[in-house]
Amino acid sequence: MKNREKRPESISIAPLRVDVHSHLLPALDEGSKNVEESLELILELRNLGFQKLILTPHIMAGFYPNSPNKIQQRLLILREYLEERNIDIEIEAAAEYYLDAFFMKELLSKNDLLTFDSEDGKKYLLFETQHLHEPKHIFEAIKRIVRKGYTPVLAHPERYNYLQRDRLLVHQLYETGLLFQVNINSFSGYYGNAARELAEYLSVAQMVSFLGTDCHKQEQIEMLQKTMASPMYATVLRAGDILNNRV
Repeated sequence: MKNREKRPESISIAPLRVDVHSHLLPALDEGSKNVEESLELILELRNLGFQKLILTPHIMAGFYPNSPNKIQQRLLILREYLEERNIDIEIEAAAEYYLDAFFMKELLSKNDLLTFDSEDGKKYLLFETQHLHEPKHIFEAIKRIVRKGYTPVLAHPERYNYLQRDRLLVHQLYETGLLFQVNINSFSGYYGNAARELAEYLSVAQMVSFLGTDCHKQEQIEMLQKTMASPMYATVLRAGDILNNRV
């Protein structure tokens, strides 16, 4: 396995100003149903200290057939809604792509993908997989994503059953250059004990590159308030080089 750049032993705690994963663009997936609900949740996230939100609706053939154009149009509507009410928060749009044949053959080949970008020009591509079994071509998919010029980011790895069962596979994926985005609420057990244990493992191993709210609804906000106020969360921020504030 190739060596990854060593993370610092510890870092000073910087408040998380940027959220890279949420479902707050209205009426695109199972997240916000309308702009009023989006506004309510965005205000809650702003109260938690977020100054910028990268909204990432699902793109999944047969379930959420969203396109970059549709997502950008919905972003403009939401921005206008916030501006009219003098809500001072930055919102951008990317997407959470589902890794399947449609993504590989159609979306990735066209090279028309929504990403969130770093200050130094890296294009981060957020994707998810099925939960139960390791996707057959995940290593090839990562190689193809990298060849296209993107930096692949796996959404909430701690929630996948196949990774909860296989720590070796976790390390093998990480050594490809894949980055991990862990959900903040996983550290409080919101998604179950197995997800919490893997989230903690990734944090201790300094393998967490991004944290995300993965916010869909008010219930998750209430858990975020508890998690982000906990000593455990401060430990997570200290544990490695979290990249959120650089995008």
